[in-house]
Amino acid sequence: MKPHIGSLLLVLLLLGLTGCWDQRELKEIRIEDAEAFDLLENGKILFTISLPTIKLKKQTQSEVVVPTIGAEGRTINEAYVEIKKTASQNLDFGKTRLILINKRLARKSLYPALESYYREAHSPINVKMAIVDDSASKLLQLKAEDRLMVSEYLYELLQSGEDNGLIPKASPYLIYSMLTNHGTDASIPIVNPMGADRAKITGLALFHNKQMTGELDSKASVLFIMLSKSKPDYFTITEKDISSNMYVSLFMNRDGDRKIAVTNDNGSVRAVISADFTCDLVEVPDTIHVDDEMLKKLSSQLEQKMNERAKEVIKELQQANCDALGIGLEVKAHHYRYWKTIQWDEVYPEMSIEPKITINIVKRGLLE
Repeated sequence: MKPHIGSLLLVLLLLGLTGCWDQRELKEIRIEDAEAFDLLENGKILFTISLPTIKLKKQTQSEVVVPTIGAEGRTINEAYVEIKKTASQNLDFGKTRLILINKRLARKSLYPALESYYREAHSPINVKMAIVDDSASKLLQLKAEDRLMVSEYLYELLQSGEDNGLIPKASPYLIYSMLTNHGTDASIPIVNPMGADRAKITGLALFHNKQMTGELDSKASVLFIMLSKSKPDYFTITEKDISSNMYVSLFMNRDGDRKIAVTNDNGSVRAVISADFTCDLVEVPDTIHVDDEMLKKLSSQLEQKMNERAKEVIKELQQANCDALGIGLEVKAHHYRYWKTIQWDEVYPEMSIEPKITINIVKRGLLE
């Protein structure tokens, strides 16, 4: 009899657990696919969202339109409340793919634009972020000719930049620890409109704690990626061959991970960042004779150039007090007693950081 009672109780328990009162039916909500945050000159925040909508043209035909809705407020939450007053249905940001933030707001604080992503349980994970020079709202209204939605175009633009070694990955969750912990800082791609229907990755915004403190141009961003823990599919560079005074193009692959070696000599801390690259010479003028000796000289030239530029990038990072390479984490891990006695914000900008890039060209074109 007891087994039967147990089975009955189990069935009743399962019946009680079926279903969920917390439901959000698709017909009752409007899905946001992108958000833009602008700090205006008057001190207010302009919050703009895009809402993909299927619009019926005829009884059997439809089209996708992507209207944007924006509102101002003294805080982001106040602006969002104003947006809700104009929306015909409840808004849901659980499918958002893109966050755009203008520089004025990023310099003040990045956190208010991201707070809801850390607070809400149904926040999206696969979100990409970008900083915009002037108006993030205007970039969200870009009309990309080859995409139905501008969010799709910008998302793929950023994804391509990550794959090609132009920018690091950036999302609310990837940068959270960088915004809250000492020993590492965030870096976020900068994207700007190029005409009415195109956008371009123009650099990298550097952060210290929650504020934007500097930026790298697009060329310096590639050097940053080469020194960072990011490992894209490949790098592409074009450089001048000194001996021929002509330009050559190379594909570069990093051999393993970059390494950071930290030494502490009586309170004087020093870091060496090592990264080794294997390269394919993929484009070279016909007038250049390519042989082993030429490749050896070119490798040496590139090593010298890359290390000189890497030093300049590191200097810019230190001037912005942006430890986006995570040197502080290495100091904390290997010299913890020393770490506990210092203010990293004061030590990092003044310490010695040396890049050590090595280059080995192993191929000389597709026909070799």
